[in-house]
Amino acid sequence: MQKTKIVAAAASLTAAALLLTACGTGADGGSGSADSGDLNEQIAAVTAEQLDGTTITMSRMFGDCEETTQGVTDPAKATTECEAIQILTNKFNAENEYGITIERLGGTDWNSYYDAFNASIAGGEPANIANLHDYSMSDYATRDQLLAFDPESIGIDMTDATEQAQKSVMWDGSTYAVPFDAHALVMHVNTDVLAAAGYIGEDGRPVLPTTPDELLQMGKDVKDKTGLMLFSSGFANDDMAWRFFYSLVRQQGSDVISADGSAEVDTEAAAKALELINELLDAGYMHTDADYAGSIDEWKNGQSAILLNGVWAINEYAATTDFGYTVTDLPTLYDAPAAWASSHMWVLPRQKGDDPVEYRAGLEFAKFLYDNSGSWSIATGHIAPRVSIIDSEEYLAAPERANYTETALTGISFVPQVENWTSVKSLIHAQLDEVWFSDKDIAEALSEAQARVTQEIK
Repeated sequence: MQKTKIVAAAASLTAAALLLTACGTGADGGSGSADSGDLNEQIAAVTAEQLDGTTITMSRMFGDCEETTQGVTDPAKATTECEAIQILTNKFNAENEYGITIERLGGTDWNSYYDAFNASIAGGEPANIANLHDYSMSDYATRDQLLAFDPESIGIDMTDATEQAQKSVMWDGSTYAVPFDAHALVMHVNTDVLAAAGYIGEDGRPVLPTTPDELLQMGKDVKDKTGLMLFSSGFANDDMAWRFFYSLVRQQGSDVISADGSAEVDTEAAAKALELINELLDAGYMHTDADYAGSIDEWKNGQSAILLNGVWAINEYAATTDFGYTVTDLPTLYDAPAAWASSHMWVLPRQKGDDPVEYRAGLEFAKFLYDNSGSWSIATGHIAPRVSIIDSEEYLAAPERANYTETALTGISFVPQVENWTSVKSLIHAQLDEVWFSDKDIAEALSEAQARVTQEIK
């Protein structure tokens, strides 16, 4: 679900941005809609009688699964992301005290989701509650196409959210979303291969490197003792290698966008990250030939020790691999733990008329999903956005969850929350591809990325 088709996504979001800037939403075309302070007071004051029997619409990704979820209200029966979110929706419709009904308004697989969502906003009739990734929220918030709200006013306890989750739903000092999960880069490990290479400790857990040199030595030992590669990772038309690069940059306390919102791509940290990846490639400890699916097939077929991929695959691999399997955090090779991550969240698109009852119904559903994010995370492998869930016995008893709690609580590194992030990322990624596929000089690539991102931000 998570792999990104860069060019297509960038093109669709850029085109949508131009369209949506012209169209706007809300009673008077976006910025002319009701004052958010007064509106939030009205939303908080909505009564149970007003909510009784309200029907609102939801737009979400995760695909179609009505046939397998019809009438099902037990989240434990979910086997996919689609089934998990649909069963939770069924449960809310059946059990909420206000008689609110959520009807699905569109929502295809994630890679075509934003085209449909953008079209609904441009047409002035978006769903009442919608699914977004953290990196896209600011694009809509800055154009007044999302409702800013006070989560505490309706009992959404954001103090229990992880630090990363609390930050991810904020833009320009206001809250625009309710967090639902995080999904980070982790290492899926074939323990049989690592054992043969001498990298399983007395506790039965993988022995991880703590420096770049130790990682390279690990790659050499795996290759020399087993004849296999250390890593499988999507490079071709895929984001996974970019995510590995970004993680290594963040481990050095750096980023690609500075705190003041300016380009920060051409840095010593970025150069070190690229040099390390190049060393892994040059030594044959990983390669650039595989796309997302190819890297998985390669690892499943026993051609490598470790698959670089996200947490969303954990339940599947725990149930289906025919070799010793475990998950670990990315090793901390530099100054501090860090792993690329993104998240799903729930937002309220601005509506014509700004009906406080419909907004309140949307927030009640968002609160329900936040309260039940443990069921979602256990069913899907995603990281729960709440500390109390991550620390709970039920969560930690799910497959492998106890093995990446460092990532879940402190290691998550969301990408910078800036406007047009998808375009910014694509410009950087294009230069990384030049390094990996065309042997472009690292210094030249980072310099060009710096210049292009600076122009894009302006």
